[in-house]
Amino acid sequence: MIKIKILAIVKFNDHHAFVVDEPIKYTYEKIDEMLIGSDETGIFYDCLFYERPFGRFKAFAGREFDLPLKDGGTVHCNGQYWDGKSDRASELKGIGIISCTCGYVEDLKKCYVYCGHYADKEKLQNLIEQYTGKIYEYRDYEKEIKNCKQS
Repeated sequence: MIKIKILAIVKFNDHHAFVVDEPIKYTYEKIDEMLIGSDETGIFYDCLFYERPFGRFKAFAGREFDLPLKDGGTVHCNGQYWDGKSDRASELKGIGIISCTCGYVEDLKKCYVYCGHYADKEKLQNLIEQYTGKIYEYRDYEKEIKNCKQS
């Protein structure tokens, strides 16, 4: 099992972004109207809900992609699954799911952009408690990784 580690915590608007040492990869399960993805650690989640596309109104601008299912299958997405309804996913999974912002350090070195995710509140808090480093200002951490001081 993969054990993910927080390499840095960065001030991000009024919150914090977490820099992790492994890319967050999801496998999904269909539960009711939801596709709920989770990573191997059970910390991070992706919450998608079904809504029929209408005309030009399509999720992810109609971009087509496949999502891997836990049972080995895939779901082809072409505008029908939208991001959100984490409260419903929390109810279905029986855990507290919250939104969070993360970046994989190697991706941030290439393009300094953080992404929105969801997380199991309790497990994310445990992960944060293991972090012993400093909290970076947003642009300070960008300078830090561009100078390759952080790996």
